[in-house]
Amino acid sequence: MNPELSKNALDKIETLCADGCSEVNQLLHRAKNGSCLDELSEFSHSEIKQILDELDKIMSVYEKRD
Repeated sequence: MNPELSKNALDKIETLCADGCSEVNQLLHRAKNGSCLDELSEFSHSEIKQILDELDKIMSVYEKRD
């Protein structure tokens, strides 16, 4: 994981991943479509971008397995 992520951001990533792949994929899809991401409302724009980038990297590992 990105060492620049705050503990709060890392905790959020773990929580989101615990919700499952389909939930994370839906979040990433909404982000790409410019939708509001209530799950990440506590974070700054730059933190949200880092969290989404990290989630995208995590999901790419699972997509390669399929």
